[in-house]
Amino acid sequence: MYNIRFRVINFDKDFIVNYGSSYQPNIDVCYGSSSNCIKVEPTVEGEVNTNEIGEYQVRYKYVFKDKEIVLDQFVKVQDVEGPSIDIKNENDLKVCPNGKVLNLDADIKDNFSNEDIQTKYELKDDILTIILTDKNNNKSYKEVKVKPKDSDGPEITLNGLKSMVVNTNNTYNEQGAKAVDECDGEVDVKIDGAVDSSKQDKYTITYTAKDSSGNETKVTRTVTVRDKQPGEKVVYLTFDDGPGAYTGQLLDVLKKYDVKATFFVTCKGDDSLIKREYDEGHTVALHTCSHNYSQIYASYNAYFKDLDQVKARVKRITGYDANIIRFPGGTSNGVSSNISMKSLAKQVLDKGYYYFDWNVSSGDAGGQTTSDGVYYAVINSLKSGSSVVLQHDIKKFSVEAVERIIQYGQANGYTFERLREDSPKIRHGAGH
Repeated sequence: MYNIRFRVINFDKDFIVNYGSSYQPNIDVCYGSSSNCIKVEPTVEGEVNTNEIGEYQVRYKYVFKDKEIVLDQFVKVQDVEGPSIDIKNENDLKVCPNGKVLNLDADIKDNFSNEDIQTKYELKDDILTIILTDKNNNKSYKEVKVKPKDSDGPEITLNGLKSMVVNTNNTYNEQGAKAVDECDGEVDVKIDGAVDSSKQDKYTITYTAKDSSGNETKVTRTVTVRDKQPGEKVVYLTFDDGPGAYTGQLLDVLKKYDVKATFFVTCKGDDSLIKREYDEGHTVALHTCSHNYSQIYASYNAYFKDLDQVKARVKRITGYDANIIRFPGGTSNGVSSNISMKSLAKQVLDKGYYYFDWNVSSGDAGGQTTSDGVYYAVINSLKSGSSVVLQHDIKKFSVEAVERIIQYGQANGYTFERLREDSPKIRHGAGH
C-alpha cells in the first residue's frame, strides 16, 4: 500500500537572511507517495522586510483536498556581509615600508551602512592586505601587490616666524619647530645654532628632522640682532577683521614693496590667506573669533573662550602659537560694560599675551569711505616715532590706499615693520 501523505522536501525552520537581499524561503512541499508526489502551493501569512534588521515569523499553510499542513518559519534579518572595495588606483598605490597607505582612491561600500567603516592595512612580502570592518563587525579582505618605498623627508613647520628681529640685549626665545613625516607621523627635531643678543649680527638657526628611512629635511630661521635707532620713524601697518575678499590683493602690494605688516585675524575667511600671511613673513596676530561684542564681552570666560578659538585656528593653519592680540574695539572700547577692561588687560598679560591698540586711525570703520579719504587720514596722522596704523583688509577702498601710503612713507624717511613682542606698546587707556 502506498504511503500517501504530505512530504516536506526542503524546509529550514530557522532561517537567516542577509540585510538588503531578497527573501527566498526555499520550501518545497508535495502530497502523495514517494514515487508520485504532487507539488502543493501554500498560502502565506506574514512578511519579511529585509531592509529592517529583526526577527520575523512566516506561516506557510498547505491544503490538498481535505488534508492540511502548517509550517512556521522563523526568519532573522541580519547584516552578515562585509564591505566591498573598488580600488581605482591599484597600480599607483603609494605604500610606506611600515604599511601606511598614502593615496588610496577607492569606493568602499557596505550593504548595511557606509558609516563607521574601519580600514586597516597589513603588509607582508610586498602584499598589502586591506581589511575592512563594518559597524556590525563584518570583515572583508582585499590583497594588492605593491612596492613599498619612502623617498620624502619630514615636513618641518617652525613655531614662530622664519625671519625675526631682536633688539640688542633683548632676550631671544627659541620657539622650536614641529616635524611630521608622511610615513612616520611626528618625528623629533634637532636644533643647531644660537643667538647672542648682546652682539649685532644675523644668526642662523637650523632645524633638522630625519625619518625611519633615513630621509632628512633641514629648515633655517634667521634672527637679526640690531640696535633700535633713536628717533627712528617706524610705521606698523595693521589690519583687523580678516582675512577677506581683498586680503590677497593687499598681500600682493606688500610683497611688491617688501613691506611686512600685522594681521589681526578672525575665524572668518579662507585658511589659505592666513597661511600665506604667515609664509610671507607677516605677523599673524589674534583679534577675535566671532567679532560679536555682546558675546565676547559677556564675561571674562566668554572673552577667553573666543580668544582660544581664533588662537586654535591660527595654530591649525600655521603651526604657530600666536601671542600678539588686539581687543575688539581696543582697550578703550565702550561696549564692554559687563567686565573691566583694565582687569582683562592684566589677565591677558598674565597669560603671556601682548596686546596692541593703535595711534593712527585710517577711519575706514566709520568716517572714511574712499581710498583718498583713508590715504590722507593716515599720512596726516603719522608720528615722528612709532605709528601703529589701524585699517581693515575687509574694506576694498582701504586696501586700495595701502600702496600710496607705502610710497609716501618710503619717500619721507619712514620704515615699515610688523609688530613683534618687543615692539613699542601703543595702548589706549583701559579705565573701566
